[in-house]
Amino acid sequence: MVGVSASPHFTSETAQPRRRQAPFIDRVQAGHQLARNLSEYTGCDDVVVVSVSRGGAVVGSVVASMLGAHTPHMYYKVQAIPCPRMPGLSLGSVAGDGSVRIDTMVAESMNISAADPQLMDQVSRIDKRLRRDQRAFRRPLTAREMHDRVVIVVDDVVEAGDTMREAVMHLRHCFSPRRVVAAAPVCLADLRKQLQRHVDAVVDIVSPLYVGSVSQWYAAGDAVVPSEQLLLERMFARTSGRFDNS
Repeated sequence: MVGVSASPHFTSETAQPRRRQAPFIDRVQAGHQLARNLSEYTGCDDVVVVSVSRGGAVVGSVVASMLGAHTPHMYYKVQAIPCPRMPGLSLGSVAGDGSVRIDTMVAESMNISAADPQLMDQVSRIDKRLRRDQRAFRRPLTAREMHDRVVIVVDDVVEAGDTMREAVMHLRHCFSPRRVVAAAPVCLADLRKQLQRHVDAVVDIVSPLYVGSVSQWYAAGDAVVPSEQLLLERMFARTSGRFDNS
């Protein structure tokens, strides 16, 4: 007599799709991987690493240390100046060192003068907020370190593109670097193409069609884990338990 095997039993746990594991344990691991993709700059004495967010500062700190013990690493927060009449349109940018870039073509097309009181008030408010954040970074930025250098601009995730795009345009305008490289562990595919119009190279690890939440890429998402906190405390006078990815 031939026995009949019982049908396999699938539990609900087996039937449900598993949550995809984040590719990076933390921003320290991501920084090590990104540095390998930037290995052509290892040991170069004309390279400066500039991070444009606190999450990017963790990644950038690791990248700079792996490129060379004497590679400068700086934190540089840049924000767009929204057009008073069309908030979604950028009139230029303000940085944490007080420098301002005005897009003259946009300003002229909107018939806005650089001396416009409303514009000046906007610039003043943004500048005040950015200066406070910039002063928390323990190492000041100097124009001499940027001029005619290879500037690697780092963020942890390029998902909207505003932060990175404004930063590279601002740095080019204010410091005249010889070469600008945009680098991030995760860079949205469409934004990668857009950034290539403003920089000499874009270097990433993952270039997805859709970024989604930060927790898709970093196991702890926006939360700061101990390995990241250690680096943040070395770089900043004030830190919090979460990253600001705005």
